[in-house]
Amino acid sequence: MQIDPELVRAMFARHGVRGPWAPLHATGVANRIYATRDVVLRVATDHPDAVPDARTESVAAPAAFAAGILTPRLIAFDDSRSVVDRPFSLWERVHGETLGLLQLDPPRKADLWRRVGRELSRLHHRVTLCPDPAGYLDTPGRPLDLHPLLQRLAAAGRVDRTAMIKITRLIDELAPHVAAARTLRFVHDDIHPMNVMCSPDGGLLAIIDWGDAGWGDPTLDFAAVPLDCVQHAVEGYTLDTPGALGDFPEARFVWDKLHYTLEEAWENGEPVPPVDAFYRLLRANPSGRGST
Repeated sequence: MQIDPELVRAMFARHGVRGPWAPLHATGVANRIYATRDVVLRVATDHPDAVPDARTESVAAPAAFAAGILTPRLIAFDDSRSVVDRPFSLWERVHGETLGLLQLDPPRKADLWRRVGRELSRLHHRVTLCPDPAGYLDTPGRPLDLHPLLQRLAAAGRVDRTAMIKITRLIDELAPHVAAARTLRFVHDDIHPMNVMCSPDGGLLAIIDWGDAGWGDPTLDFAAVPLDCVQHAVEGYTLDTPGALGDFPEARFVWDKLHYTLEEAWENGEPVPPVDAFYRLLRANPSGRGST
């Protein structure tokens, strides 16, 4: 979807923003993005998730910003359809790099993920209320049975018998820990490298894109963190709030990672990582409860 430049100019002007602007590269599918020097314009696309996500972040991001979380300030959310036939929003611009497009050396990347983890802890413990009169917030959660997805992969020949047996065993080991009730926290629910803004040297500047936010298990905010960076994020998280992720959170980390990789294998033909990669994360549990 290309937007007429006059409409872009009109969306900026409707909320008092004038001056030169330019399109920015969109790393997701839900928005077209334009920016002046100080303001970013996000316009919902035709993707099915675009409008719900725009409405969700119009509620979630201000709550996070008010709590002192590193995220851009929402200047205006416009769902009037008086300028364009879709919602758009204006945000204070953060001048930085998208982590997913930046090459950092391992020590700097590890430190950045620790900072992200610490910011998540602040989010989970500072945001205790988020007014949502129109019901725009998402409902973050996870499936409690991964066997059907694994069986579909096996039937399609995408998982061999040996891997099927190992993954089935892992699912059975994790299931009791995943099914237990948890204290709900306000979660972003889409923390991955493309939603983290940083300086060129790896300083954390902002967490962006709040379109999946809502109340859920706090470990959901580690689901999209790269597998080799989860422990760094956990280190940062537990620095101020040890034990806040509950009993044996690694079981839920691994469950969510396994769910993601099985979905990727089903939808995009991506290979399922060796089961040992998941067990390594389980063994990181300091209480020693990880499987061997």
